[in-house]
Amino acid sequence: MVDLTGYKMTFDDEFNARSISQSGTGTTWSDIRPQWRYDAESDIGFGKSSFVDAGSGYDPFNVAGGALSITAVPDRTASGYPGSWESGLISTKGTFSQTYGYFEMRAQTASAPGSWDAFWMLPDKPTANQELDVMEHYGNNNPGTYSTIHTSDNTPASALQVYSQDASRTTGYHTYGMDWEPDRITFYVDGKAMGSQATPSDMHSPMYLLADLATESNAAGGSMTTKIDYIRAFSKDPAAKAVTQGTVSAPDANDPGLYGASTANVTAAATSTATASSGPTSTTVGSGSDKLVLSMSEDAYKGDAQYTVSVDGQQVGGTQTAHAAHGTATDTLNLLGDWAAGSHMVSVNFLNDLYGGSTATDRNLYVNGATYDGAGVSGAQNSLMSTGAKTFVFQDLSPTTTTTATTTTATTTATTTTATASSGPTSTTVGSGSDKLVLSMSEDAYKGDAQYTVSVDGQQVGGTQTAHAAHGTATDTLNLLGDWAAGSHMVSVNFLNDLYGGSTAADRNLYINGATYDGAGVSGAQNSLMSTGAKTFVFQDVSSTTTTTATSTATASSGPTSTTLGSGSDKLVLSMSEDAYKGDAQYTVSVDGQQVGGTQTAHAAHGTATDTLNLLGDWAAGSHMVSVNFLNDLYGGSTAADRNLYINGATYNGTFVGDSQHSLMSSGPQNFTFHAG
Repeated sequence: MVDLTGYKMTFDDEFNARSISQSGTGTTWSDIRPQWRYDAESDIGFGKSSFVDAGSGYDPFNVAGGALSITAVPDRTASGYPGSWESGLISTKGTFSQTYGYFEMRAQTASAPGSWDAFWMLPDKPTANQELDVMEHYGNNNPGTYSTIHTSDNTPASALQVYSQDASRTTGYHTYGMDWEPDRITFYVDGKAMGSQATPSDMHSPMYLLADLATESNAAGGSMTTKIDYIRAFSKDPAAKAVTQGTVSAPDANDPGLYGASTANVTAAATSTATASSGPTSTTVGSGSDKLVLSMSEDAYKGDAQYTVSVDGQQVGGTQTAHAAHGTATDTLNLLGDWAAGSHMVSVNFLNDLYGGSTATDRNLYVNGATYDGAGVSGAQNSLMSTGAKTFVFQDLSPTTTTTATTTTATTTATTTTATASSGPTSTTVGSGSDKLVLSMSEDAYKGDAQYTVSVDGQQVGGTQTAHAAHGTATDTLNLLGDWAAGSHMVSVNFLNDLYGGSTAADRNLYINGATYDGAGVSGAQNSLMSTGAKTFVFQDVSSTTTTTATSTATASSGPTSTTLGSGSDKLVLSMSEDAYKGDAQYTVSVDGQQVGGTQTAHAAHGTATDTLNLLGDWAAGSHMVSVNFLNDLYGGSTAADRNLYINGATYNGTFVGDSQHSLMSSGPQNFTFHAG
């Protein structure tokens, strides 16, 4: 059996919470591999699969009950290679790697034919064919698992593949481990050694962790799922820094323990020389009639995080100090000014990063969100894990001089420009009416500007538009005027003239940086168009909508609804939709463990409309946990016969709530956090 006496735990994810993003920045895992990227939201996987980020419109990841589920489904969105299954991969590249040690995953593998689960490692700096496959499992041979050393070392017997077969492993959770030492590599299943080989000559450098669910060519059916209880790493290097183990939450209550390893830190965190974090604060700097509000928090280690804030290159106020502990509360920084109409660049500069060798001894700074004159600012959320600046853009929408081409009617097409060099941000108004949908646009200009059209509910508004603002530094403002009826409306932005010259520097792209409708932020509007074609999002006109509070029996979907529950001065707004199969999806919503209202019924068809659920309350300053519990999942064997529930996004008092977008593909809860204060 495995004996880790003398080892220290150096990595641990018990999957009690979700920590996955496209790049891994500010999270534990990344879900897109840049070298295999296919489009803005996916990379090319193995076999018949693409690995997608939740931004694709399908979220393959779900954390519930102490486990991470990765669910693969047949081609569902415009992202990923056409015709492939869409699934998920997680990687610690850039966030964790290690030379030698014991690495283990506890998982319940997928059993469907065509499924292909894996837990493996790749070198930080590959030179040839180095790969350590701790475990590969194929649904086509459900009782068997493979462990493999891939090497460019031509010494006889350097490579190794260990195959183990056990019918008892076709169900339930099992452990898959590998002890990689300078002289030998040994593979384990359920703590028992399965095979061993001398360490090849090219296996002596740091490697990072990956886990995924791919599909093979014979994959069929509606979906397949692998569940991961934990992923842990250990080292017996005396200089290794131990991490504190997360709360053990084995879904089957059979956690195998640490095999004698230690989680005690090598050195205790020293007493801070700065004042200990004293709780959330509210600070106002500058003067003027406009207000930019930043929500800030920190990981305090040996003192609080310090930072400065600049708008358009001009620092506002002096050095700021964070006090609110990240994940539990937020500081409020109010920046006052008189900013002109148009786009403005905000730069938050983290001044005093400090790292003590573990996640528990790491000083970090977080921008949890921002509002400008009461409206949410898209793209403001950032995690600053090292000294330096993060930027985002806000829009001042006060009256501006518009730059519209001559029109003969409200919908006459503007003159299409030839693709000339980008000339800087512009503001354009098209259409007519009392409602205003404002798109914030930018581009990567390569051999000419990006061109596009915009349609609402299938009707093009205005003619061909040309982007001018360079992405990451400025934004164009496109004002769409209309008289839209109460309810949900689908916006489609169609990128017309993609061009790729073989590198990121030679690539024409279009970006939707965010949108507002009648002054309120539109959740889910942000999109990156990396190739010709359309991206869509939905906005809600909430004028004169009928409030429905009664619990619906599961009848056929009847179109989007708006429901208000509770009472109080604060408003949490959930945007919900469903795949209705033999009845509507039903769910409950709780805040901090207290259910708000009764059983809710979804009506809006996912991808075309959204229901609005308004939760009213008086929530105290700090963090609050929202739990949406899907009650009545139903699956009939195909994607067309599958009842699902979707949280398309949430706002709290008008500010978009990060990580609130989720896909509930099976019965059970999905959680996210908002910050009051």
